[in-house]
Amino acid sequence: MELNLGDQIYQLFSQRLRSGWLLNLDGGVDRDYETQQLASQKLTELTQSQPDFISIESQEPRIFIAQLMAGWRLGIPIFLTNPHWGTEEREQFAKLTTQVDRERHQYQIMIPTGGSSGQIKFAIHNWETLSASVWGFQQFYAIEQINSICVLPLYHVSGLMQLCRSLLTGGKLIVGDFHQLCDDPSPLDGQIAIENYFISLVPTQLQKLLDLDAHWLARFQTILLGGAPPPIELLNQARLAGLPLALTYGMTETASQITSLKPAEFLGGNTSCGRVLPHAKIQLKEISKDESGSIQIQAKSLMLGYFPTVNSVSYFEPDDVGKIDDREYLTILGRNSGKIITGGENVLPIEVINTIISTGLVRDVSVIGLTDRYWGQKVTAVYVPIDPQLSVELLASAIAGKISKYKIPKAWIQVAKIPRNSLGKVSIQALEELVRSYDSRSLD
Repeated sequence: MELNLGDQIYQLFSQRLRSGWLLNLDGGVDRDYETQQLASQKLTELTQSQPDFISIESQEPRIFIAQLMAGWRLGIPIFLTNPHWGTEEREQFAKLTTQVDRERHQYQIMIPTGGSSGQIKFAIHNWETLSASVWGFQQFYAIEQINSICVLPLYHVSGLMQLCRSLLTGGKLIVGDFHQLCDDPSPLDGQIAIENYFISLVPTQLQKLLDLDAHWLARFQTILLGGAPPPIELLNQARLAGLPLALTYGMTETASQITSLKPAEFLGGNTSCGRVLPHAKIQLKEISKDESGSIQIQAKSLMLGYFPTVNSVSYFEPDDVGKIDDREYLTILGRNSGKIITGGENVLPIEVINTIISTGLVRDVSVIGLTDRYWGQKVTAVYVPIDPQLSVELLASAIAGKISKYKIPKAWIQVAKIPRNSLGKVSIQALEELVRSYDSRSLD
């Protein structure tokens, strides 16, 4: 009898676990029998309770994988959630999940992403879109088995796709904690053949490792770098260290990267995001005199829509402006909006502004991203307090727990007035000039 999709996926996970797919940082098998046992227990629990959906937020890889296996097996809609969400974000999630239709969202996985309104959004993917991303990656790099060392959260598309690449191609997967890796990188300096592995990093992580003189980074097969525009100083530092860097461009909506630069090209001086992977197409709209334009994407890995809407999405237009040169290399020039990318995380200024205003401690506030060598951009709050003696510590503590930690400003600048035009809109240029004339109070 032919297996249904859920049975096929569950069987694939089980076979891979038995073959030693999941490894520890020291290279040892990560108790595969326990992961399988956890999956069986979760499967029994879900079969009995018949929930409308399953929410996965565990940072423990074995638990995450076990829940993922059970959810896929039964075709239950799966939501990946951030364990660091604050109360406001969890309230948003609770409201969204009242719209789950178990039949309509069967075999679908909802991956969190930011929205232009500052509200949480979930991009809807399924086994086909995730698989298309894997096959496109595999063809582009002309590699049969993809081994990955994952130090990014599995609930992020960047972490999830590392799991999928190794799973579908017969590679190995090592899931580790980045801070632990910084404290003790010894397993990667001899115990694991990292020359056969990919690792994905955001610029913040790469800068941290370079500051720690992580010479072993040069031994990786490829270091995928994405999540935020990297500072040119960081790229120059990486090139000087001989790192096999592959700059990438992608997003949750496209199931991770759709363009990539190969390491040899980077080491040769190229700093673009590379060429389009086989499963995708990119074109520019509204091309200006400098030949830049808004990006439009078509891809087999493209999401099915934003939850709860499932529709046929033929193309996607992110909030990005880019250029494509005569050799078909893509360079991202910036964002159409003021979205801040800090440490690989998207921050919508309006959400942070609304949270700060809700404290009742400020008369006015604006939030911008300032260039930072570690974070890419540093979330910076420019505010007019009601009480001039208001301390930064009190203001920061007043919003702690309401939004994710990475959204809380790392720099606070108290001003007498925020520059606005006649319509009340903040003048970004004037605000940036104002910021340069003040000393910020850093909470790093």
